[in-house]
Amino acid sequence: MNTRQRIALTAAAAAVSGGLALAPAAGAVAAPTQAKQASASTLRAPSNCPRGYLCVYPEANYKGTPKKVQRNNDDLRHYGGAFNLPLSAYNNGTRCSVTVWEKPHHGGNSAKLNRGTGWKFIGGNLMTIYSNKWC
Repeated sequence: MNTRQRIALTAAAAAVSGGLALAPAAGAVAAPTQAKQASASTLRAPSNCPRGYLCVYPEANYKGTPKKVQRNNDDLRHYGGAFNLPLSAYNNGTRCSVTVWEKPHHGGNSAKLNRGTGWKFIGGNLMTIYSNKWC
């Protein structure tokens, strides 16, 4: 069972049992849903995220092989990998924030990630990252 399936199963169990809502791990900031904004963790960029890039990881805490983009993208589906099931992301851009959307052409839920910040655990707020726009 992969990490995403374990998270979904745990969340379903908590909902059925009437348990408390799952919270991100200590120090992690979940990606906000739709128009909500949240402050992300400011920390040193992961070593495998080059300056000037948005790096999206298939595992929490910036683990695994990241997918990297520099420019605005209307459709990231053809890149596959971490964009399909993102669990963490870091904005190592040089000048501004980046907004990501769960659907191509800037559709669906979105979240803004400020320059020099990252989400150590995205959770279920953005099941995919299929488009992005800087500033």
